[in-house]
Amino acid sequence: MVAVPPAIADIGADIGLVCSGKAGTHQVALRIDSTVPTSGTVGQPVQLGTIKVDVSLPPELVKEVEPAPSVEASAPPVTGVTPSSATAPALGGVAEIQVAVRGLGGDRRGGWPAFALAAAPPRGDGAVHLTGSGVAPPVVPESPGGLSWSAGAVGLSLVPDETTAKDAEELALRCVAEKETVLGTVDVKRGNGTAVPGASSASPRQAAAPQHLCEMIPAGGEDPRYAINRDDPKLAAIYESPPKPDGTFDFPDTGIMMCIKATGFFNLRKAENAAPVAVETNARVPTESSQGNPFTGPNWSELRGYSVNQTYPASATLLGFGFMPTRAEARAEQVRPPGSGPGAPVTGNLRILQSQPLAIPGPTVENHEIRAAAYIRLKAGQTEVNGVPLDLGDKCMTSPTLLSATGFMGNLRTGTTQYDQGQTLIAEDFTIPPFSGCGVDEDLSPILTASVSGAGNYANLESGRWCLVESGHNCADGAGELPRTFTVYPGGAVTAVAKPFTLTNGDAEFRCDSATMRFTMERGRWQSRFRLGKGDMALADCQVKASDGPVYQVEGEVTQDGALWINMIINETTGDPEMKINGVLLNAAVDLGGGQKCTLRISDELRSLFATVDERPGEMQGTYGNGTFSVQAHTLKPSVKSTCQIPGFTEPGIPFSSANGDFAFDPVQQITTP
Repeated sequence: MVAVPPAIADIGADIGLVCSGKAGTHQVALRIDSTVPTSGTVGQPVQLGTIKVDVSLPPELVKEVEPAPSVEASAPPVTGVTPSSATAPALGGVAEIQVAVRGLGGDRRGGWPAFALAAAPPRGDGAVHLTGSGVAPPVVPESPGGLSWSAGAVGLSLVPDETTAKDAEELALRCVAEKETVLGTVDVKRGNGTAVPGASSASPRQAAAPQHLCEMIPAGGEDPRYAINRDDPKLAAIYESPPKPDGTFDFPDTGIMMCIKATGFFNLRKAENAAPVAVETNARVPTESSQGNPFTGPNWSELRGYSVNQTYPASATLLGFGFMPTRAEARAEQVRPPGSGPGAPVTGNLRILQSQPLAIPGPTVENHEIRAAAYIRLKAGQTEVNGVPLDLGDKCMTSPTLLSATGFMGNLRTGTTQYDQGQTLIAEDFTIPPFSGCGVDEDLSPILTASVSGAGNYANLESGRWCLVESGHNCADGAGELPRTFTVYPGGAVTAVAKPFTLTNGDAEFRCDSATMRFTMERGRWQSRFRLGKGDMALADCQVKASDGPVYQVEGEVTQDGALWINMIINETTGDPEMKINGVLLNAAVDLGGGQKCTLRISDELRSLFATVDERPGEMQGTYGNGTFSVQAHTLKPSVKSTCQIPGFTEPGIPFSSANGDFAFDPVQQITTP
């Protein structure tokens, strides 16, 4: 008889990646294609065909890598020839894909090669595609059953083509997938078994469905395992400071189901290194709320709820195991509090504190904030020491430890944000407990403990807008949105001047020949869109025109009381970033003639339910492009603390009908997302 080779099936998948590096956080698409026999035999090698990879990069990431065009090196145009628009970008790189082979009585690394990447001609989809190919070593199955290949984390290095930038520095990115993706499966038989020709269980050759960790959790009161935990004192501590004041009304609720994505970094103090972190949170908020009386106070709004947090596996490189380069994959698992029974809540606690922008008697929330607390344990996964895989087993983990984080959402001076718009969460002095259960042939737990365990660790996470699962509001493919972060360049001391600057209300006008804002902005990538810069403002050569005609001069400069803050917001209609200047509170000394003077203050108003009773800082909002902030909206009004009785400036509750000013930044700041 003549041996008949097994049938061949196509395998592959589309994988969504979240990639982090010095260029910020980006979404990158990866396509993997290969072929595999439809069946295999125990003890006989199973060989994948040529593996083809296609990495799809967003244009904003490519800009971080491509060198600036050289005027000297540009070729002169050729008369009568239209330049081709299909030229491949001058870009290359390397992709290292972590692949696990499963179903051999355990898991093992696939040993896939590093793929050299080259740019492909544009395909008209707006992305830049890098492609490569290679061959993986064969796999020899030791037992019957399903043999599969699963792709996980990806290391990506991008460099300009050596012909355009020989000394260019590479851009390194660590990429995590929301879930390991099975590329294909082979049915392995014993030596005397038979397989049905063509009966392949390989994954179909089509785009994989989007996968994420967002899932429904029981509403308040439905399941005692999903509830606010008041029995554990460390989890309950987030509700104790600041204490809820007397006079609030409590309301129970089932809570709105929300999913939140956050990315950031985790500083390992002992290892003197940082690891990328990607988290998805399933939350119910509010399952309880407390509100103050709008007439008698206090000015207090508190929302409470609970959450389940999951992390994507992420890798970090550090010196360990005898000061050798060690790359380890780790993830965090949320667990019940230590010593609690099986019926105790598995959830963590949430607290959101806000106030109303009203003059209400009694205690108030000075700073809007969100607090979260949960118990987690860290579990170590795939580890390499000096490039050699090290088997830690599947039980290498720490004991439970408390993770408590706080997010500042602003105040009346800086401007406030709603909790569901995303925020920066900070966890300080996080303790990593000792490891146990590490190693197969020997106990490696003491070495991991010596490398990373201890106190003083720090985490910084930026969350995207919260996805309201049932309505789909603020959701992306049924899950939370990725955070919108910003790059600021060159940063430093910045001056922004508008010539002129005017506020008008009918025939009344406040006009200055110039308005100058001065800010300090931190240069860097992956910055929160809130409080990008802090500064002040002064206005020169100003005059006040009354609605009945007279014009009065302002003595000296108009000054700013307190600090100004730059915030970037996302326009809900267009989805585009816009700039907001918070903290505006102007003070002008007006010469009324005849030795009489008055003070004109310009601000926003603080109202009771019935009237204006005080001033509060105002804001200006508008577009930012080509280095210029153009005011398009504002909340500025004559202040109740003004002493001027100039017609057109005597009604503190009536805003100016228009504000006009184009503030040119010097040096020009590139403020882009991501």
